[in-house]
Amino acid sequence: MSAQERSEARVASMRDALAAFIDQQRLLPASGGRLVVAVSGGADSLCLLHLLRSLCGPGKRYPTLQLHIAHLNHRLREPVSSQDAAAVAELVRAWGLPVTLGEEDVQALAKREHLSLEEAAREARYRFLRRVAAGDPIAVAHHRDDQVETLVLHWIRGGGIASMSGLQPRQQDIIRPLLIFTRADTLAYCSQHGLTPLEDASNADLRYQRNCIRHELLPLLEQLNPNIRATLLRNSEVMQVDAAWIEVQVDQHWSAVVSHEETETIALRRSALLALPLSLQRHLWRRASASLCAGQSPLELRHYTLIEQALSQETGEALMLHLPGQLHFWRQGEQVLLKRVTEEQQPPQIVQNNVELILPVPGAVAVPGTPWLVRAEFVAEEEEAEILESLRTKDMTQTWHKLASNRYSVYIDRIHLDSVLRVRTRRAGDRIRPLGMAHSKKVQDICVDRHIPLQERDHIPLIFSRAQCIWLGGVCIDDRVRLTGETRHLLHLTMQRV
Repeated sequence: MSAQERSEARVASMRDALAAFIDQQRLLPASGGRLVVAVSGGADSLCLLHLLRSLCGPGKRYPTLQLHIAHLNHRLREPVSSQDAAAVAELVRAWGLPVTLGEEDVQALAKREHLSLEEAAREARYRFLRRVAAGDPIAVAHHRDDQVETLVLHWIRGGGIASMSGLQPRQQDIIRPLLIFTRADTLAYCSQHGLTPLEDASNADLRYQRNCIRHELLPLLEQLNPNIRATLLRNSEVMQVDAAWIEVQVDQHWSAVVSHEETETIALRRSALLALPLSLQRHLWRRASASLCAGQSPLELRHYTLIEQALSQETGEALMLHLPGQLHFWRQGEQVLLKRVTEEQQPPQIVQNNVELILPVPGAVAVPGTPWLVRAEFVAEEEEAEILESLRTKDMTQTWHKLASNRYSVYIDRIHLDSVLRVRTRRAGDRIRPLGMAHSKKVQDICVDRHIPLQERDHIPLIFSRAQCIWLGGVCIDDRVRLTGETRHLLHLTMQRV
């Protein structure tokens, strides 16, 4: 058999293989209905649409399933983007299928929501698809090469079992029927069936991380291990078994932990959550955050750690965390909310005056109700060593020359501090021991003594360790965290207007 004949035989078998995979994974609803198919116009989505069209509809393998096509113009390559949308619409209508076209200024979205262009494009695409689907399943054209690239991307970013198991045939309302095929398969299929894919020049742009992986990193890895793609896929299959078992556990505990669920908000029960093993807690947070962020959780290990620290504190005070993906975490007593907040939205009712925020070390938070961003940073090792030496020798001139402190930039001894601090504005009865004093003093009295205008006092950030207030922002530090000859590590605290 010639290479051409082998290629034709392989293409002819793709439809049967696709149907077998769909049935094995139960990707399509048995009762029929509508299936939304995402079509960009590239080889992968044209292959998917052509195959599904041969399988769905009256007299075919899935007679009660109706296809509906969706195409989003990202407006990144105008006028080419609009021409591509028109070409997709013309092809789909010629095949007698309904189509919905959408349009989104992805560059503006990226700027507005502080996302990379890749993240913004993905966010816009899935928002659009879900609006069109209105609860119906959505088919996308991810294949085995996309799976490999995703696994490498997740490995670079870091993650657990869920991320390293890669793309799933079904994730909530998204199905991926082409995961058993490669990019070469879809190109061959289009060639054999006379389909002309649209070319997207951005697929070669190395400014995009996935393109760097595809065109540069994977070829390099293949030099070290010619079978790297098969190795990654095999590892993914192993992890998928474990991930599937974990998902069953999440299913079983979801209703006990989640008290209320909406499109933009999920409310959880703190006590029920903390009663679970730590691994299961994190997988619950992963699913909750993913459901609010178009099916993909933006949380990393450091974010889970911050959430766990906020949950473990025995306090009735309101705590808040700003997380990636425009997610906000709030906790007040036993009430816990995870909410996705856009710039147009208002915070939920749980947020009151004097809300207490978690400040990771290192990290930064904007203090609600004030114009201030508070930041905590470690000092570079070499610089820290020089400062500590001048402290040890009591060369104060050299010490202050190196520190260059001012009212909005202070250095403190971090030996007794936690891995997170807390930040809020003042409350009645707050106290701090100003530098050089043997006893604590009310913040109110300090403000009066320093002649701080009344209208400014409620806008001053107070930074707390677990034990006490360590900095009355822009006013004074606590004497117990001052630098001495015994100091071994420094922490740099700053506040700046935003």
